[in-house]
Amino acid sequence: MLTMALQSLLGLCIVLGLFALIIWGVRRFQQQSNKTVKRDFKMIQRIHLDSKNCIVEISHHGRHYLLGLSPGGMVQLHSDHALTKESATDIQAEDHEA
Repeated sequence: MLTMALQSLLGLCIVLGLFALIIWGVRRFQQQSNKTVKRDFKMIQRIHLDSKNCIVEISHHGRHYLLGLSPGGMVQLHSDHALTKESATDIQAEDHEA
C-alpha cells in the first residue's frame, strides 16, 4: 500500500516537472523571438469625429502620420518628419472649423 502511494506521488512529481519544463521552454522561446522583432509604432492620440470615424496620430521611426479611419478603410491625411503636438492641434482645429 505504501509503495503504491509512493509510486503515485513519484509519477505526479515527474508529470509536474515535465509540465514546468515545457512552460519554461515556451517562455524562453517567446522571449527570444520577441527580441528579433522591434516594433516602433506608437499611437500618440486618437480623435473621434463621430461614432464610426476618427483621426489617429501614429509615430513610427521618428515620423508622425495622421490617419483617417472609417468603416470604408484608412486614409493617410498628413505625414511629416517634424509634426509637433502644436501642429497636430492646429490641423485638428482646422478640421473642426471645416
